[in-house]
Amino acid sequence: MLSIFAVMNIICQHIEFLVRNHDCVIVPRWGAFIANYQPAHFDSQNRLLPPMRTISFNSSLVHDDGLLASSIVRRESLSYDKALNIINDEVNTMRHQFNVQGIIMLGHLGTFTKNDEGSMIFEPIVNSSATASLYGLPIVNVVSVLSQAQQDANILDNKKSDTIYVPIRRSWTRIAASIAIILGLGFTLSTPMINDQVHQASMVTTPVKPKIELIQPAPDAQLVLNVANFDTLQAKAEVDTLQRKQYQAVMAYYKQREERRKARREEMLRQIEEYRKAMNEAKAKKSEIVSQNLQNDNNASIPATSIRFNASDEYCLIVASLPTKALAERFIAESGNGNFGILEKDGRYRVYAATGTTSNQAYAIARDNGLFKRYKGAWVCRK
Repeated sequence: MLSIFAVMNIICQHIEFLVRNHDCVIVPRWGAFIANYQPAHFDSQNRLLPPMRTISFNSSLVHDDGLLASSIVRRESLSYDKALNIINDEVNTMRHQFNVQGIIMLGHLGTFTKNDEGSMIFEPIVNSSATASLYGLPIVNVVSVLSQAQQDANILDNKKSDTIYVPIRRSWTRIAASIAIILGLGFTLSTPMINDQVHQASMVTTPVKPKIELIQPAPDAQLVLNVANFDTLQAKAEVDTLQRKQYQAVMAYYKQREERRKARREEMLRQIEEYRKAMNEAKAKKSEIVSQNLQNDNNASIPATSIRFNASDEYCLIVASLPTKALAERFIAESGNGNFGILEKDGRYRVYAATGTTSNQAYAIARDNGLFKRYKGAWVCRK
């Protein structure tokens, strides 16, 4: 079992690498991993959640687009055909493990499980490798400007209520002001003063306007207005913070980027669908030509080719590919059919059920005897 996990990690590493840079990664004969971008949004607690990418799985997209094979060719320095054989072998191994154990985990992407109906269910990991470029973005707690302004206004009202005012008559203030002016003039005229300073103090007083003090915000909070000595309604009308403009610009950028990604994803899916449709039409046309040729044949029926099993044949029909000989022998024992052979090639032990002098002959034998239906994923290999 350790060998199975070690080999599967090769494909997992390539899928994890590709899903970080592509919106769709197709594993032939298995399915497609699709990365969906979710922009930043507010939750029910009025918190700003960062953008993220979530992974979903579509089992209907199984056609090979060459992306995974090209990654294996670049990383492992192999030929393209060799990369396709590796993918085919590992998909067979994954299917065998999934059918036997009912569960399989693909690295940091997620887990495949089998439901009661036998279907394959994919459960992605929340902090998967698809969100590596967005990792570390914090959750922002938003502080309401109006509520903070109201709190500061209440604090100011409480301070005013604690102040003690002493009533003084205006007539007393006029008398005290006159006496102070007379004393000041007498002292100035009677005492000579020499002042070498260039700047003179001015006695002109100017009214001081109330100031709006801005508190520097924390990284996870909006700019809060300190409205001590300032009216709440006026603060509401005049506040337009730089952070709000920056936030709107960032949200507009992410919205445009999401629209572009969505357009590229739709275009890619459309091309895949058109290619699949063309392949189905070509296959249907080929089947129609074959049926027409069979109808034109004078023979009423063509006898089915019997199963051929000759050790000297160059081609064989592979029904299972396993990492050890013990697992291959166990597969033969559990199948209940003793007419099997084991082919050791490229470090794998492949179980074959029929042979042929050519690949077409081996394919015809498997088709006429229903071996493709009996063994899902069987394929013809050259010894």
